[in-house]
Amino acid sequence: MIKHISTVLSFSAALSILPALAAPVTWDMPNEYPATSIQGKGDQFFAEQLLQTSKGEIKIAHHFGGALGLKSKDQLDAVGDGMVALANTFISPLGGMNPIFLLPSLPLITSNSEEARQLFEAAKPEYDKVLAKYNQKLLYPSPWPSSGLWGKQPMIDHESVTNLKMRTYDVNGTKVFRNAGAAPIQLSWADIVPQLSTGGIDAVLTSIEAGLSSSFNDYSSHFTALNYDSTINLVTINLDIWEDLSPELKQAVLDAADATQTYVWKNIDGVVQGNYAEARKRGMTVVEEIPAEFREEMQTLAQPVIADWTKKMGATGEKILNKYNEDRKVLLAAH
Repeated sequence: MIKHISTVLSFSAALSILPALAAPVTWDMPNEYPATSIQGKGDQFFAEQLLQTSKGEIKIAHHFGGALGLKSKDQLDAVGDGMVALANTFISPLGGMNPIFLLPSLPLITSNSEEARQLFEAAKPEYDKVLAKYNQKLLYPSPWPSSGLWGKQPMIDHESVTNLKMRTYDVNGTKVFRNAGAAPIQLSWADIVPQLSTGGIDAVLTSIEAGLSSSFNDYSSHFTALNYDSTINLVTINLDIWEDLSPELKQAVLDAADATQTYVWKNIDGVVQGNYAEARKRGMTVVEEIPAEFREEMQTLAQPVIADWTKKMGATGEKILNKYNEDRKVLLAAH
């Protein structure tokens, strides 16, 4: 009889534990960009993967378009403080916190997605190191198509950008276009459309993908594919939440992140061509051919910005750029 009671109690205890183990958790994931953007689609892919790899134990609650009132520059602290479990954050506005976040927006050092990925890989150890100081772990990068200029005319020479009232997204872009004679102003994503609609700005430095997602074609007639830089977002998770996960769930998160990283890098070139087609369908002119002399002029204007970034980063910056340039040579030779 005692043995039977013991067995029943053990079974009852096991049943009481099971719901706690099986109960799914929901992680809030803010993103300043719309659900229809390349960043939003990447988030949704990650959520689907994580639901599978965690066997339904971890769900993602998406908050697109800055729905939580957080801009990208706010999200670093929001994740670090545990206000949200993870976030997809555009890192250029974080440059004031650490210059490593300005690396992807260094002007005119990458010209395609392969080079952008090599630049990220060269810097990944430093991203990991810096993010740890902000109490978070890097899961994966989420790239943007190369940036160009949205505006009311082609921007293919010095005259077309002189005195141009335009939006940039970080201090690098502001310096380069000011050197080119433009009148740049740094704006967060949420502030662009109000400025475009009232004539506060006439042009926007961003990707074709980003502009289409917010219907910049309502205010612009041209997109000039300058391939100015290849910026990225970073998806990070709160370090305390990460450390509290079981080994099995940690692996589930890593597997979902790896699958998403493969997806976003593989998807980006097709996205660009689809964006060009969509822009033309909306009546826009896409300028894909940039005169070599104009690009060379912009590269010359960019050199002080690159040198200034390298000086701020010190030996670490030199190491990153040297590794990138070596890897880039290998890539070019392979082609």
